[in-house]
Amino acid sequence: MEIPTVLSSEPAEYLVERSRFIGQTFRLTDPEALAESLEAMKAAYPGANHYTWAYRIDETHLRASDNGEPQGTAGLPMLHILQRQGWEETLVVVVRYFGGIKLGRGGLVHAYQKSAQQALDHTVPGVVKEIRTLQIRIDYASYDRVQHALEPLVTTLDAEFSADVGIRATLEKARWPDVEAALDAAARGSWTCVGTHDALELVPLTDGKTDE
Repeated sequence: MEIPTVLSSEPAEYLVERSRFIGQTFRLTDPEALAESLEAMKAAYPGANHYTWAYRIDETHLRASDNGEPQGTAGLPMLHILQRQGWEETLVVVVRYFGGIKLGRGGLVHAYQKSAQQALDHTVPGVVKEIRTLQIRIDYASYDRVQHALEPLVTTLDAEFSADVGIRATLEKARWPDVEAALDAAARGSWTCVGTHDALELVPLTDGKTDE
């Protein structure tokens, strides 16, 4: 199962009893970077009454803050959503402009959960995968077969034509055995690996968000 994190996000606003709740998610891989995201929200929404937040980096690194709201009515309800839906390396910040009408504990919990959920609904999920960049050389006679065989298996494929054909492709490293087998079949064993490079990259989550 792919674990979702934040690829990109937009703010989402929720209104209840004249109070404005504005939530947004951020990718967070290091707790030390929390302050930067909070400052960004404070700059975007100055003068708010509360800047509440919750983050879950993994199962053991998670925190939440009510930022002046009654204890347990803001940060923890938002954190529970992150936990229930399996988001990792994810921070959700909800800003509140008080509208003059008290919501009570139950109303606050509902409002912050709703705001956090809307923020997640305005998030494009991503996943961290190990990506391999592959460079090979083949002869001209094999090019059409190799291109046709690799296109369903790789993310990108570029060719350079000189004395022979140089191909540069990127793929999920987990698919390498399939790519290698396809190369052997299409090039009939006549291909040369010039080099490979593996790196972790944040890519779109192909199977969508997890359900509640």
